Amino acid sequence: MRLRDSIALTLPSFFLRLVLGITFIWAGTGKLMGTMQVSGDDAARLANLGIDLNVIEAAPAPTETDTDELIEPLPQDPPVTTDPSPADPDTENPDLEDPNLENQASEIIERLNNAVDNPPANTTPPAETPEQPTSDDPDANTPPNTSGNTIGRAITQGTRWTRVQNTTADRSASDFPEPVECQRVYSIALMISKAADPGLTADSQPITPIMPAKLANRPWPKVLAWCAAITELVAGGFLILGLLTRLSAFSTFFVMLVAMWMTQFGPAALHTNDAILGFIPRADDLFSPVAYGQLFWQLALATMSLAVVFLGSGAIGLDRLFFSPHSRDPYLHGDPKAAPKGQRKAPMNPATAQRSEFDRSPAES
Repeated sequence: MRLRDSIALTLPSFFLRLVLGITFIWAGTGKLMGTMQVSGDDAARLANLGIDLNVIEAAPAPTETDTDELIEPLPQDPPVTTDPSPADPDTENPDLEDPNLENQASEIIERLNNAVDNPPANTTPPAETPEQPTSDDPDANTPPNTSGNTIGRAITQGTRWTRVQNTTADRSASDFPEPVECQRVYSIALMISKAADPGLTADSQPITPIMPAKLANRPWPKVLAWCAAITELVAGGFLILGLLTRLSAFSTFFVMLVAMWMTQFGPAALHTNDAILGFIPRADDLFSPVAYGQLFWQLALATMSLAVVFLGSGAIGLDRLFFSPHSRDPYLHGDPKAAPKGQRKAPMNPATAQRSEFDRSPAES
């Protein structure tokens, strides 16, 4: 086999595996280790699926030293001369008639009035508070929740909120007025839930789901989200190593096929009437990288995965060590039509040598 033929059969599969492996390891790691913020209906969907949400921590309350710095010190006035001149009889008591002192006193009174009318936020409450009536009911002694957040019971430490515990099975968007945080892997669960149960239009008409309605119920969105993230991570590592190459490449191909259907082809085919060829989303600018960048990126990854399914691991991969190659594999045994080693190839008939390889007419004797 010629060197260029050997390179053509070896390096393409290796380069494709390397790019696919790095891409899917990066994507899977980001889903498992990254976080995202949701609120409103999205947060309610995730809470109803049994996913724990973290309330974003508030800023720490100002201390007493911080409140002392809220009122800026007054600028220093020039010293006032209190030694009256004997020639001027009207300056017997100049401290009471100095305009600078009067202005300073007025400014101090104005600041105090503003501080009383508009007290600073998050200040320390007064030391003496009225007694609260006690009751035998433990819930009657619990202070009301004034934070405006009714997403369930949470443990508070000052102004620091910890993990939210779902105490009911039905949440609504009004329960999540503020953004909450969760793992980025649950963005797939949210996508599957919306695809299987898209809800109603503005005029209360049902929207056609692009995934089976059964997948909108627990625990399928959560399970499928973790399966997709783990598949990306494990299959990406196997592609780099060249281990179970065809199975790993088919897994990534299937993941990208489902992603294209849920994000691109499904909504364009079932929710719009002006899709290109009936399934490609139409944008105002057909050559906009922003509008079609995600589609072509997903299509490229799916096509590369399908190519590796047909190519296999090639000569550079662990599959060569764990699985015996075929007896006619040119990587190890060379060209099967070549003459065996140590034996010269039989001379060719001169009449046959002049014939084309496509000529199948009988040779002249």
